[in-house]
Amino acid sequence: MQGTLFDLDSPNFSRLHIFKNKTELGAIYQTIDWVALDNLLPKKKTKVGSPSILPPRGYFGLMFLKHYLKLSDEKLLERLNTDWAIQMFCGIQLCDNQMVRDNAFVSNARTYLAKHIDLGVLQQTLIANWKQEIPDKQVVLMDATCYESYIRFPTDVKLLWESCQWLWEKQIPTLCQTYRIKLPRSKFKDQKTKYISYSKLRKKSYRKTRSRQNALLKLLDKGIEAYQ
Repeated sequence: MQGTLFDLDSPNFSRLHIFKNKTELGAIYQTIDWVALDNLLPKKKTKVGSPSILPPRGYFGLMFLKHYLKLSDEKLLERLNTDWAIQMFCGIQLCDNQMVRDNAFVSNARTYLAKHIDLGVLQQTLIANWKQEIPDKQVVLMDATCYESYIRFPTDVKLLWESCQWLWEKQIPTLCQTYRIKLPRSKFKDQKTKYISYSKLRKKSYRKTRSRQNALLKLLDKGIEAYQ
């Protein structure tokens, strides 16, 4: 870290003065209760290991910047290495010849926050600080583009395959084990191999898609008969 004549919070520090009074990022920076955010992260109990480049508030700062600047992790790291205003927002100042070279730097910061932060508590902390600035407090707005990460686009082939998996890998083996009967013969393993090959195709022709659908329908029908 670069040594400075004045502390970063000193009004005599010229860059800090420019940052807080002449830049939009500086105006945003002053609306955030950084002390309250710092207190949400666990304190380091030992001196083992190398010190983090970022102070506690820097982790939050990176996430604010990623949303505000709408940059990828790589582009955000590039800006952090070259823009002193971005560095100040994160509570650091790199030396002229210093760079953060870890390509997973932003991703690791996000992972660290996800591990240690309760999002409900984080939201309450932010709301407590911004409560007077929030209009229409009784209104809830949600981004319609948000969705659960495990939900995929539901194609016919995917739905049929997942139905076959549920029957032939979970339900039928459990029933056969319960009643001590042999598993019915099927082409499930063969269809599993074919489905994996099909799913890896970049371009799925209508003919191949139709073939997968018919084969999986037959497998599903046989599984339903065996299940009954």
